[in-house]
Amino acid sequence: MNFFYSVRHGSSGGGLLTGFPKSAAARVIPSPFDSNSSTEMLTAEIFYNQQSFIIINVYAPQGFDITQARMYFESLKAPIFIFGDFNLHHPMWKANSSNSLSNNFADWLQTSNFLLLNSNTPTHISHTGSQSILDLSICTADIFHQVKTFVNNTSFESDHNPVITEWSNINFAPRNIKSINWSNIMQQTTEILSSTLQDFSNTMAKVSSSIKNNTTMTPLPHNFPPWWNITCHNFLLLKKKFKNKAHNAYSIAAWIKYKKYASKLRRAMKKASRNNWDSICNISRNPRMFYSMLNKISNHVSQDINTSNLIIHNNCIISNPQQQSNLFVNFFALRIQHEPIPLDYNGVHNSNLNHPIQIQETIKAIQTTRNSTPGADNIPAAWFKRLNNQQVHTLTASFQEIFITTNIPQQWKHSLIIPIPKTKP
Repeated sequence: MNFFYSVRHGSSGGGLLTGFPKSAAARVIPSPFDSNSSTEMLTAEIFYNQQSFIIINVYAPQGFDITQARMYFESLKAPIFIFGDFNLHHPMWKANSSNSLSNNFADWLQTSNFLLLNSNTPTHISHTGSQSILDLSICTADIFHQVKTFVNNTSFESDHNPVITEWSNINFAPRNIKSINWSNIMQQTTEILSSTLQDFSNTMAKVSSSIKNNTTMTPLPHNFPPWWNITCHNFLLLKKKFKNKAHNAYSIAAWIKYKKYASKLRRAMKKASRNNWDSICNISRNPRMFYSMLNKISNHVSQDINTSNLIIHNNCIISNPQQQSNLFVNFFALRIQHEPIPLDYNGVHNSNLNHPIQIQETIKAIQTTRNSTPGADNIPAAWFKRLNNQQVHTLTASFQEIFITTNIPQQWKHSLIIPIPKTKP
């Protein structure tokens, strides 16, 4: 994440913070409130996924005066989001009282192009226990049908609850849980490798197809925590399965299994959340990383558009990293002439490379291979690590044939290269 940060004048703490993805470009738009005003406002224009929009962050400890910002809001280009602690009470958002500031604000909402997103769930709990809506989320009418807003009931030890706003037009990728049926894959692998009527390329293509057909991606709802993993997910499904069986059949055995998987789920959740917290602590424990985080928060206040993450192509602004990478690949692919490199290991120093490949070498190579992202064939290192000795022997023979005939499979000649633009030279 990158950040824009405004300092609260006359105070050692506080201020406003607006974050946006590293793949986005953004600029700060000056607000109508000067440093002597009690109202703080941070306006940022974001360029992301071929979409430009404005986020306005507001803090008004003495109540927000719309008369000072009416013309400013209406001069900005939609779509616009306004978030903040307005400290206004009005019956429109479930308050029992109102004043001149809140009445003016409510009148402006009813006559302007802006609509209130949250008007039901309290966002603030006072020390006496009374609840009210002080934190308002507002957007322009053109995107109201695309926006979903809800209040999170976790206060993070604050007297304010977070207000979550989701905009469907941003197209954030959902979190998925990937599950692979290795039992079916390895059973099909045995049948594939036992056939001697196909070449190596066709063999690996069938293996890749088997892995693809036995891999499922399950999208997670937004209310799952970030540390939720496949182990927690499987135990949750088993817990629900046997709970339903116990209710429907009144089975003692099903109740026992339900209790068993409920206990395993609690242990898995505790372990996953602890590991996630440990990883966060490890990041902040690194002095260089911690300084980098502080530096981003304190220094990203430039008034200029961050054009280092933008590419102009055919009069269009390209901010998506994948689209930028494709532009680089297409540009260089038309200019690079490929020159085949022969396999020539003749000579005194290279004579040992002509020896036949031993099965022990293949086993050692498999054992030392990291479980990293697979290549274009989509065959991960986990597949190789599950092969038995006979299957490893079959692969070794195929490697030796490739080495002798120098007939390299086409899949080995292709790679996926993603250039990553750097913000600094």
